[in-house]
Amino acid sequence: MKKILFLDFDGVMVTDRHQEQLASTNRPLRDGYGAKFDPVCVENLRRIIDSTDADIVVTSTWKMNLRLDGIQRMWQTRSLPGKVIGVTPDIDTIHRGDEIQAWLDTQTGAVRYAIIDDCPILDFFREDQLQFLFKVDERTGLDEKTALSILNHLMK
Repeated sequence: MKKILFLDFDGVMVTDRHQEQLASTNRPLRDGYGAKFDPVCVENLRRIIDSTDADIVVTSTWKMNLRLDGIQRMWQTRSLPGKVIGVTPDIDTIHRGDEIQAWLDTQTGAVRYAIIDDCPILDFFREDQLQFLFKVDERTGLDEKTALSILNHLMK
């Protein structure tokens, strides 16, 4: 069974905490791709990927500017874990669940997935997707507790 992580960036991989740490030490907040990812969140993503072999589909609005090839270059340049195999289509950024469903509708075979997002409004997702949603706090992003919950979910 194919395992997929639908991944948002802002608030999930880019955290207020890390941006504040960078700013307080006069280090750059961004590189040529955008805001720098929080290394704690990257390591938690690595734990999930290493244990599940899940692939990544990007739901973040970053997909609009970077597109799939730019995100894949960023993944390689930043030495990020896992493999980005796609981005959700641009249907309606307010209803991210419709974009996720449109991507899922293109797949053949069984898919087990997790949605990782910091979105404050559950209406962004479809009712039937809420059981697959792992909501994070934008200050801390993908933390260890959430990563363990995602691991348990994907390993079922």
